[in-house]
Amino acid sequence: SPPISDEKYFNDLPVYVRTGENRTRWNWRFDTPEKYQKSIKGYYRMISGIDLEIGKIRKTLQAKGIANNTIIILMGDNGYFEGERQLAGKWLMYENSLRVPLIIYDPRYNRHYEIEEMALNIDIAPTIAEITAVSVSNFWQGKSLAGFCSGKNPLKDRKDFICEHLWETKIIAPSEGLRTKKWKYFRYRNDKEHEELYDLVKDPQEINNLAKKAGYEKILTKMRNEFEQKSSQLKQQQNFMLTNS
Repeated sequence: SPPISDEKYFNDLPVYVRTGENRTRWNWRFDTPEKYQKSIKGYYRMISGIDLEIGKIRKTLQAKGIANNTIIILMGDNGYFEGERQLAGKWLMYENSLRVPLIIYDPRYNRHYEIEEMALNIDIAPTIAEITAVSVSNFWQGKSLAGFCSGKNPLKDRKDFICEHLWETKIIAPSEGLRTKKWKYFRYRNDKEHEELYDLVKDPQEINNLAKKAGYEKILTKMRNEFEQKSSQLKQQQNFMLTNS
């Protein structure tokens, strides 16, 4: 069975999550041991299949003589719950959904680096732009990751990022939050009284919600205020872009 799948973890969720699409898809895939085994084995078969296809692509590049002139970027869709908290699917602000695989292969550099910085999906476009010598808009929020391939750290100044799922639909509660290397704060947009705060260093599985725990009032307020300030700044920037486009 998956980790943190006991009933208590499910019961800690707001009712609109317990009755939402994440629960519906858990019923499809994981609500019996047999379904769990079938779904997880199918998931790993799919990953193996993708790996094989990438291998075919690389062999074709070599056969055409362009392998040394081709940079490969592999990135996944949002992460999936695999039964944790008795949920399936994505969309939520937990690490299960927030984190995705990202690999950049540049044949010009024969080194392997494992990066612990917070790379984001908005960094992909600037990365491709730098690699292909295309100019980047000043309004782009992401940063190029190309420097990592040569041992540089283009994200050394990134301390946090906003995460959000804004789609308004009855079956998935929209949510928003702020993540640093140590802290995760998030709330549901239509129920802002429900907040969650996690110490990701001490509690990487996000089991112990500190939002209403004594002694964490200051960090909760700090994370909430920083999120609201950064969110407001981004909205102002977007409005400026629309007005001047």
